[in-house]
Amino acid sequence: MELPLILLGVALLCLGLAVTWTNSRRSLICVAGIYAFLGLDLFALRYYVTYVEPERLVIRQVRLETPKLDQPIRILHIADIQAGAIEAYQNEIFERIESLQPDIIINTGDFLQVVPPATFESEWAKLHALIKRVNPRLGTYAVFGDTERELYRYKADALEPLVMLSSRDQRIELGAGALNLHGLSLYQSKSEEWAMRSIEQWLEHSDPNDFRILLGHSPNYALAVAESPIDLCLAGHTHGGQVNLPFYGPLVIDSDVPAEWAKGFRRVGIPYLNVSAGAGSNRRHGLPPLRFNCPSEMTIIELIPMRPIL
Repeated sequence: MELPLILLGVALLCLGLAVTWTNSRRSLICVAGIYAFLGLDLFALRYYVTYVEPERLVIRQVRLETPKLDQPIRILHIADIQAGAIEAYQNEIFERIESLQPDIIINTGDFLQVVPPATFESEWAKLHALIKRVNPRLGTYAVFGDTERELYRYKADALEPLVMLSSRDQRIELGAGALNLHGLSLYQSKSEEWAMRSIEQWLEHSDPNDFRILLGHSPNYALAVAESPIDLCLAGHTHGGQVNLPFYGPLVIDSDVPAEWAKGFRRVGIPYLNVSAGAGSNRRHGLPPLRFNCPSEMTIIELIPMRPIL
């Protein structure tokens, strides 16, 4: 905020001098115009990165064909709502979810990051009400992120319809097929070695004909699963970098994965991987939301039954 004010101050000073220094009036007016332009431009940029792009919610859509299902399924993948408090924007997120009519919602963590005077208890009650309102026919599933450790105190029935999958799996039968979800703990999602211990047990005891979905907060685990018979991996945590510079990419992703994996849908060996850039922004230490060239997002992943080749 200080730099735009300084530039505008210099512009005003130049205009003041132009009134008295008649010999240099034209030059001073030109300098004042340049500084005023730069100051106003920085004000506009600051407004955009803190008030516009963080709430310019983008819906990405992905289609994935599979022979494992006999009916189409709409997965809504959301991550990192990370609300300082539940306000108009968070209500808009859930209104958008409701309008998208997903069959299942999968949240890869970081629900809240409260900013005082808000408290976790007050804001979780509001967020939980929104989760209950949009709960789809196949349910809402999630893993723990970095910012909701208070949730560990809640019993499973107090979180319903939200189902937390931490080193746990859930099989959902669908006609001739099934979805088989496995959620990693926060620590497992950040460690390839610990992730594989949980993943290998899940794969050993799950039906290979099920559509297998692996979810973890951090995408680090995806570095270890290239040869694993998994259909879809989901993660968040990176926020897509939040600030993406043209020709450079994200400044920081807080993950071991390649920078190009910080957001988006791609194949990483056998599995597909979707890393969400997040529906919210980092609010650590009470910071305002901040995004540039990386708008907030949610992803609809449509699973389409693959037609047999005649």
